[in-house]
Amino acid sequence: MLYLDITGKAPKRRCKKVVEWFKAKYMPNHHLDITVAHRGLKREHAHGFCTVMDCDHRPREFLIEIETTLKEQDYITVLLHELWHVYQHVNGSLRDKRGVRHWKNVDSDTLAYKDQPWEHEAVEMEMKLYNCYMGLGPKSFGKGTPFPNRLIQIK
Repeated sequence: MLYLDITGKAPKRRCKKVVEWFKAKYMPNHHLDITVAHRGLKREHAHGFCTVMDCDHRPREFLIEIETTLKEQDYITVLLHELWHVYQHVNGSLRDKRGVRHWKNVDSDTLAYKDQPWEHEAVEMEMKLYNCYMGLGPKSFGKGTPFPNRLIQIK
């Protein structure tokens, strides 16, 4: 089950479709509560953030903050990047234990942003997820076949 709340100036239909597709494809058996808040992040020099809102053990409530002025492809890519962080938290590879960030059970709290392995993985997955969402990726990538997006005409 998915509880989705979309706030701020946002392409709500697009956001809902992307989140529902990702949830169905990568976490179909999990109950999640996701809030996607659209706000200006330029001052923070970021396009998006993902924050765990409930407990460190088995997190299921997340806040994704995303820049409001992104173009369509960038918006979808950033949203998928942040959803990949949700996936990392849900499957347990990324954890916050007593305020300390752990990656695959290794204390990684002191790593600089550019050295964070969970960010490297999310960046690596961005275009794979985008292509899969748009129906452009290989049929064997991920779990099952890509979601047939209505924006693409099938010939």
